[in-house]
Amino acid sequence: MIEEGISVLIPSGAGAPGFAGISACLREDARIRLVSGDINNEAYGKSLSDAFYKMPPAEHPDYIRRVKEICDLEKIKVVLPITTRELNILSRERQTFEDAGIKVIVSPENGLNLSNDKGKLHNWAAEIDIPIPEGGVCANKVEFERLANDLLSRHEYLFFKPTVGNGSRGIGLIAKNVKSNMSNGKPELMPLLLSEWTLRLPDQFDTPLLLTQFLPGKEYSVDAFVWPGNETIIIPRSRDKMVSGISVSGEFEKNENLISQTHKLLKSLDLLGPIGIQWRNDENGIAHLLEINPRLQGTTSALRHAGINVPLLAINRALNMEYNTSVNIHWNRGFTRYWQDVFL
Repeated sequence: MIEEGISVLIPSGAGAPGFAGISACLREDARIRLVSGDINNEAYGKSLSDAFYKMPPAEHPDYIRRVKEICDLEKIKVVLPITTRELNILSRERQTFEDAGIKVIVSPENGLNLSNDKGKLHNWAAEIDIPIPEGGVCANKVEFERLANDLLSRHEYLFFKPTVGNGSRGIGLIAKNVKSNMSNGKPELMPLLLSEWTLRLPDQFDTPLLLTQFLPGKEYSVDAFVWPGNETIIIPRSRDKMVSGISVSGEFEKNENLISQTHKLLKSLDLLGPIGIQWRNDENGIAHLLEINPRLQGTTSALRHAGINVPLLAINRALNMEYNTSVNIHWNRGFTRYWQDVFL
């Protein structure tokens, strides 16, 4: 490590699809030494890191002890979490790390609790007059069928997802009628009739489901950065193509309505650092809030091509170092992501 190096720890997620892009962002500063971890000892990010550690799951009682141990061994200056499951526990321990001179880029726990629960966020957005898809939270199959039948009287398709969860796990589409499009659709996107879904769902849900109308319009991710002192950066990008829920193609779009709605939403929440917000248009082109990821999104690395490096910005802000954000964003610039092999 060079004399004035900055050791950064990404404690979990070295096997996450977005790790490679985040690593590339951090590598643009030669001072940074990247230390990573994952529950899988053969995570591909191991080959992209200066040091790697096998980690217990975030829920494990040894998780925080392990993070602190690595921070001591590697002289870590900044902890940058990129997976949802570790956010709350790191937020609760944030002051302990701060007392040891280690910055943790994570939001306060009350902001995390509201953002990470899609049901609570759905209701919160309605209260502050942010457009949301019509629907509600269901705790069991009886509530699910009742709400689904009501929504299907007004909508051709419905969508559901766990109120607390990661990625595309547990999502589903419900169709009002059968359509012969089997040869055109991908299996993970294939809608089923309500009667088919009720055969598959348990009587009582382990995690409540948010069931809403399915919005047919254009989908957007908004990459935002929030920091004390009224610094808020908001950059919408279209999600033109996705693979397993991961955006692989899009365009940076100066959508003033999305920027305004995102700013209004963020102003109402107690969040800090990189934030991702998902939106989708209805048939009239009005954007509705889908969810918030109060952390770095996997595709945030694409913003380098728009003129800003969000992971580096976060590190510099955490350490009170200079970072110029007065760049001109390259609006209307498209991007495409691709897979790359690494050798362990």
